[in-house]
Amino acid sequence: MAQDTLSNVDSPRRRSGLLRDQVQLVKRSTSARYEIAPIQDQLSFEKGFFIVLRACQLLVQKNEGIVLVGVAGPSGAGKSVFTEKILNVMPSIAIINMDNYNEPSRIVDGNFDDPRLTDYETLLENIHGLKAGKPVQVPIYDFKSSSRVGYRTLEAPSSRIVIIEGIYALSEKLRPLLDLRVSVTGGVHFDLVKRVLRDIQRAGQEPEEIIQQISETVYPMYKAFIEPDLKTAHIKIVNKFNPFAGFQNPTYVLKSTKVVDVDQIKAVFPNEYKEITEETYDIYLLPPSEDPEACQSYLRMRNKDGKYTLMFEEWVTDNPFIISPRITFEVSVRLLGGLMALGYSIATILKRSSHIFSDDKVCVKTDWLEQLNRRYVQVQGRDRLHVKYVADSLGLDGSYIPRTYIEQIQLEKLLNDVMALPDDLKTKLSIDDDLVSSPREALSRASADRRTKFLNR
Repeated sequence: MAQDTLSNVDSPRRRSGLLRDQVQLVKRSTSARYEIAPIQDQLSFEKGFFIVLRACQLLVQKNEGIVLVGVAGPSGAGKSVFTEKILNVMPSIAIINMDNYNEPSRIVDGNFDDPRLTDYETLLENIHGLKAGKPVQVPIYDFKSSSRVGYRTLEAPSSRIVIIEGIYALSEKLRPLLDLRVSVTGGVHFDLVKRVLRDIQRAGQEPEEIIQQISETVYPMYKAFIEPDLKTAHIKIVNKFNPFAGFQNPTYVLKSTKVVDVDQIKAVFPNEYKEITEETYDIYLLPPSEDPEACQSYLRMRNKDGKYTLMFEEWVTDNPFIISPRITFEVSVRLLGGLMALGYSIATILKRSSHIFSDDKVCVKTDWLEQLNRRYVQVQGRDRLHVKYVADSLGLDGSYIPRTYIEQIQLEKLLNDVMALPDDLKTKLSIDDDLVSSPREALSRASADRRTKFLNR
C-alpha cells in the first residue's frame, strides 16, 4: 500500500529517539485523510498515554472534521482508566463507551463479550451524526438490570476528537472509520483481578460467578474475536498497573526459623488474646506465561476445613519485612477447573499446621510446613512498628527471613538443582541461602559468579 509520509515528521530510522518523534503521520491511499504509522514496539501505560496525546494533536492538525480514535482491549485491561486519563488532560473530547450499545435481547447465558451483542446500527448512526457535527442520542445501559434505561445527548466535541472505547472498538465494522487505533492489554493474572473487582461493584455479581464467567466466556471470546482485532492497532499499550498498589492497609510480616516456645509467645500479649490451631492446604497457581522459578504473583487457593478461598496477592519485600496486600474471595473447588482453562497451572500444594495467637493488633503463629520439613514463627499485623516490637520481644531480631513460603520453595528447588550438578560446575556457583532474599536474586548472583570466574580464568 503506497503511503505518503509527512515531510515535517522524522523518518522511521529516527523513531527510537524521543517519544514525541516516534509518532508519524501517513496519508491513506484510499482517502485524503491521515492516520498514524504503526509503532511496532509495545509501550508502557504512561508512554502510551503520551504517544496517544501526541498522535491526537497531529491528527487534528492534518485532518478535517472529527478525528475518530478506537481504544480496544480485553475486559479489565484498563481501557476506561486510559480514556478517562485522556479526558482529564483534554476535557473537550467526547467518549463513547461501547458497553452502552449492548442489545439486551441478544444476551445469551450471561455472555457480555459475544460480538453479536453490540447494537452496531445505533453506534454507527451516532458516529456519523457526530462526524456531521450534529448532537446524537447515546444509549444508557444498566449492568445490574441488564437493560437499556434511557439516552443521553452527546454534542460534537469542540476538540473534534471522539474516542470509542470497548472490547470491539477495533472491529472490522469500525476500523475503516478510525484515524487512530489503540490497544490496551495486560497480563491475564491482573486482568482477572481487575475484572472481578469491577464487576462486583458494577453489576453486583459474586466473585466466583465472575471468575467462572471469565473462564467459560470472556477468555474464549477474547482469543477468538478480540485478540485478532488488536493486532491491527497503530499503538499497542501493555498496562502493568497493579491493583494492589492502591491498597492502604497492607499486612506487615516478620518471619524466622528461630525456635520460640508457647510461653514466650503468650508473654508478648499483655491483655486478652485468642489461641487456635488450624490445618490448611495452599494450592499455588502459576499465571500463564510466568517463569515458575521467578514468579512473584501466584494465585493461591486455600482449603481450610473443607472451605476454599481464592487469594489474589503480591508480595513486596522491605527487608526484613514481607509486605502483603491481599484480596480474598470464598469460592468452590470447581473454580479450579475454570482457572486452569485460563492457562493457570498448579505449581505446588503446601500443607501447613499452625498454632495461632492473636489480639486486635497482632498475630503470632508457628507454622509447620510439611513440604519444607521445617517450623517457622511469623509475626503479622497492620501496624509496622508494633509488629517489629513484638518480634523483637520474642528475640527474633537478626534471624528474619524476608521470603514468603512459595519463594522459599523456589529457592530450595534452585539450591537442590545446583547441588545435583557435577562437582566442577557446582564450584562455579556460590549461592548462600542466608544471604539471598529471593530466587530471582539467587539466579542473578549465580549468573554473576559464572561471569566473574570466566573473566578471571
